[in-house]
Amino acid sequence: MSKFYPIKQPGCVQLMTACCYKGHPLLRDDRYKQFVMEGLTFMVAQQRIWLYGYVLLEDEFHAMWQQRPPWEKANVRQPLLRHVARRIKYDMRAKGPGALELYRSHLADRVFQFWEKQKIRVEITSFSTAGEMLENMHQAPVNSGLCGDQIEYPYSSAWFYGDRVPPVNIPVPELTDFSNAFQRPESMIVKPESGRVRKRFIRSKGGLLLPKPPGSRLSGPEDE
Repeated sequence: MSKFYPIKQPGCVQLMTACCYKGHPLLRDDRYKQFVMEGLTFMVAQQRIWLYGYVLLEDEFHAMWQQRPPWEKANVRQPLLRHVARRIKYDMRAKGPGALELYRSHLADRVFQFWEKQKIRVEITSFSTAGEMLENMHQAPVNSGLCGDQIEYPYSSAWFYGDRVPPVNIPVPELTDFSNAFQRPESMIVKPESGRVRKRFIRSKGGLLLPKPPGSRLSGPEDE
């Protein structure tokens, strides 16, 4: 049975993280990064989310979004990860059986596993925190040694908040400036009345700082 933790504030901005199984550099292959990008593009095109930012590293990816009506309470994360996992599985299977062995699962509900079962999702209710998290996301490829400058890295949304020139030859999802989330009357975002931001961070792989997720995280079958 699929389980997932409920959204405490439907309509709020969320920072979602997906870590690759056992820390394998699954997303080192640019084709697999593009599978993620195409999945995000589909979610935006289907009007399930407003996408505010993203970054894809070699062993994890992060996306900041806000679920649109009538998807505010839906688990949109799981279909995205499941879709990407299936595409990766089919690609690896075409290469031969050996490529998939690193991802063979011991769990009863799947044969292969591409994502860690721990779910990290942070609900952001502060404009300042959202901006800080986006900056950390865009700096992560630099900290990981994948590029020398944020704007050089094609698999993040740094271009959108920089020179506004999208990378070429890869699928780029439509982005919305995160400041819009704090201007929508229907949103449950709460603007901070002071400049104080409560910081609760854990260190992610690649040097990205993420807010510490409150409470435990339940798991669900996102892979096959």
